[in-house]
Amino acid sequence: MKYAFFIGCTIPARLKQYEVSARSILEKLNIELVDIPDFNCCGYPIRNYDYNSFLLSSARNIALAIKHNLHIITLCKCCYGSLKKAEHLIREDADVNRDIIGLLKKERLHLDGDMEVKHLLSVLYHDVGIEALKEKITRPYKEIKIATHYGRKAWHP
Repeated sequence: MKYAFFIGCTIPARLKQYEVSARSILEKLNIELVDIPDFNCCGYPIRNYDYNSFLLSSARNIALAIKHNLHIITLCKCCYGSLKKAEHLIREDADVNRDIIGLLKKERLHLDGDMEVKHLLSVLYHDVGIEALKEKITRPYKEIKIATHYGRKAWHP
């Protein structure tokens, strides 16, 4: 398996350990990651201010993956949502498709091609599979209690 690795803006700036651990795990699973230096922000931070710029940002990344004939794997849930939304709108909305294609032509990019946006967890579950993951475990955690913590909303008086 081979994917275009989309790490977005936040992960390299604030969560480098997430990127390093993902790269390590995917390498052990024989998944090749291709870094595309021309990737830009997914557009998520500006989606509520300038929707067209948000959409163009995501569409440009999709076009770059298509240019390399690769599916995209991303770690960030916001990047995943942005890229997935753009992927959907490009396929389903003829007006959006036409407008975005026109803008991408300036960079000689296109949206013709087979490309899918996937999140790391989806790749692990659907593409690699639970059984294959279990086979790779070298130090299992036995009899450990695990709980999730989603943070807490700050209290404001």
